[in-house]
Amino acid sequence: MANAAPAGRTARPTGTAAPRRPAGGDGAADRQAASVTSRALALLGTFDAEHSVQSLSSMARRAGLPVATAHRLAGELVAWGGLEKVNAEYRVGQRIWRLGLLAPAQQNIAEVAAPFMQDVLFVTHNVVNLFILDGEEVLLVERMSGTGAGQPFRRVGARLPLHASAAGKIMLAYGAKDLFSSAVQRLEPHTPRTITNPGLLAAEIDRVRAGGYATTEEEAGPDNYGLAVPVFLPNKQVVAALGIVTRGRPAPVGTVVPVLNIAARGIARRLGVEHLPQ
Repeated sequence: MANAAPAGRTARPTGTAAPRRPAGGDGAADRQAASVTSRALALLGTFDAEHSVQSLSSMARRAGLPVATAHRLAGELVAWGGLEKVNAEYRVGQRIWRLGLLAPAQQNIAEVAAPFMQDVLFVTHNVVNLFILDGEEVLLVERMSGTGAGQPFRRVGARLPLHASAAGKIMLAYGAKDLFSSAVQRLEPHTPRTITNPGLLAAEIDRVRAGGYATTEEEAGPDNYGLAVPVFLPNKQVVAALGIVTRGRPAPVGTVVPVLNIAARGIARRLGVEHLPQ
């Protein structure tokens, strides 16, 4: 019989819909959804401190997406509030900014550190920065600057390499042991004064541990001098690096480091173990 069901199966009446698959059981649909999500995230991931405003073609190129795909996803992100379109260019939307404020790293450390950073700004009259470790870079989570402190070098949200920044050297000196071995694989030069030799960087990190502070002299950018100290918690874990940045010449270590250390200890006391970033 032409319409007989195969052995072991029950024929479905004509016109009856096939039974639905259980939720999550359609692997192809799941993979397609994951692909769309990853592409949208890749598009958002093209924005950083150096690319805060971009054209559609720039976003597509940096995300590795066809322009047509980037255009469709950018339109959806604009509608959701993740991106804003100004004339023919895009920037991160207010909704992403509001979500970012909920991140523990930004909320706990930045809020706790702010009054102590104000004290450092008042005493030193220098731009004050607070960095945390973010993967294999340091992330600027808070910055204090006054009218007499000069123009800041970086925006909040900027990332710096470990080997070329004072905050990064702090993380290499006091962070996990495998961080250094990973960092020496990517000693890219950012200026002629960037340390790119593993042996020289190892000696520099030894000096950081011995002195309790780190410095940079035009290693991440021209006319950019950094000075940073660690923020420790009672369990001796380093959770942040507090520092200042100057133009023209390095800050006087003998007078600035004690001010930074007092502020760092205050931040550590206020953070407490319960605020450790996960």
